[in-house]
Amino acid sequence: MEPRRIKYLYYLVAILILLQSCTHDPALPGLTDSGYPQNVGTIILTKCAISGCHNNLSYINSADLNLSTWDGLFNGSSLTGSIVIPYRPDFSSLCYFTNVDSSLGVISLPTMPIGKAPLTRDEYIILRDWIANGAPNTKGAIKFADNPSRTKFYITNRQCNVITVIDAQSQLQMRYVNVGNGTDARYPINVQVAPDRKYWYVSFFTSTGIVQKYSADNDELTGELNLGSGTWASFVITSDSKYGYFADNEIPGRIEYVDLQNNTVLATYTFGGNFKYLTSIILNEQQKKLYVGTANGNFIYNIDITNPLSPTIREMAIDGTNTIHYQSSLDPIQLLADINSNTCYIACQASNEIRVFDMTHDSLTCIIPLEESPAFISYSNVAHKLFVSCPDDITTFSGNRGSVSVIDTKTNTAIKKINSGYQPYGMADDDRDNIIAVVNSNISGPGSHHASGCGTKNGNVSFIDINTLTLIPNKQLIMAVFPYSIGYR
Repeated sequence: MEPRRIKYLYYLVAILILLQSCTHDPALPGLTDSGYPQNVGTIILTKCAISGCHNNLSYINSADLNLSTWDGLFNGSSLTGSIVIPYRPDFSSLCYFTNVDSSLGVISLPTMPIGKAPLTRDEYIILRDWIANGAPNTKGAIKFADNPSRTKFYITNRQCNVITVIDAQSQLQMRYVNVGNGTDARYPINVQVAPDRKYWYVSFFTSTGIVQKYSADNDELTGELNLGSGTWASFVITSDSKYGYFADNEIPGRIEYVDLQNNTVLATYTFGGNFKYLTSIILNEQQKKLYVGTANGNFIYNIDITNPLSPTIREMAIDGTNTIHYQSSLDPIQLLADINSNTCYIACQASNEIRVFDMTHDSLTCIIPLEESPAFISYSNVAHKLFVSCPDDITTFSGNRGSVSVIDTKTNTAIKKINSGYQPYGMADDDRDNIIAVVNSNISGPGSHHASGCGTKNGNVSFIDINTLTLIPNKQLIMAVFPYSIGYR
């Protein structure tokens, strides 16, 4: 072989070896171990997880948000919770703070990275499209998709026609689910999970015939109940998860008794057209009774469902008299049943109190005065504590509107008030993790940390430690506009 040809082959082999070695060495330090896909990791590790911002050395001073790894990204921020919601760039604040083109979505200031050149249009689109595809890691894993039976909270966002789904274990936002039909079924107001944990149901604060049914494993729509036109503000599900009772808030109102397995109405209760502003419905299966609240008056509806196809309905005064008044007096808007003690707790909006009823004898046993008007009630069976949200309390905590009152049900006395956030409404008890989740609507409150895909002033949810009766620190999660009610799975 000629010396020149040998020399040429030597250089060719050397170049091939060099190229092969380059394919095994990451172009960016830490990229291989970060868990990010290469195109996404290149952006985040050079623009976000940098010195002074969201890397391993600086994240504590950056709202505890560490973007050095995919796992760290999904630990979220102590200021807002999750910044990336898989499949939903429109509700992912990572997009808001890296976008500079309003035609591509929401813009929030200050633009990240602070003091440096913003992401290019192409870089932003890479991040946005990655999130829209679930924000997978290098192995294709989607966060929160590994355990269909996980415990969750579901929160209605009335302004946005979405449900915020929160992972109960990590207490972080995990999904946003579009609900309604965009026409008559809008403004979700009530969400409940069936006792068997297989489905959750959502109703709407518009005149519609629709209540929607979703799988609790994957949060996908599985069917709709067609109840006929009404405002189905409240409902209750039987312990076997087979049947439901749905209350229409209009005048005249009605109650639909529904087969939830076949999505069919079995009976309609009209009370001769005399139902008025039905607000809250609870079920005592042992006593074969329904109790239903109303927005005005001194009474609740007592419904004997020994034969649910032909119930006996009566108005029951809850003020110790036998006289029914329809004008505003007590206004029992929210009811909660403790089946273990056959006790019904009634939140009376006009008289600022909780009335305690013995469901065995239909008798008033106690009145617990509150300083402010109650809205929602939650009960911890473990702690024997009642939690009552008072969204219009402007005196207890300076500069804040709202409080949560804690009542010891062993003594039937109010023992503490908690500042959960601005204008608290719905609450849900998680005795498994010893927390109470509180929805703070923030409708008339201060400006929120950022806007979202459906409005400017977001609400939030905070968590009360049942054992200490204090807020869990760094766990106030920002979410879409006007969060209202909450269900627990």
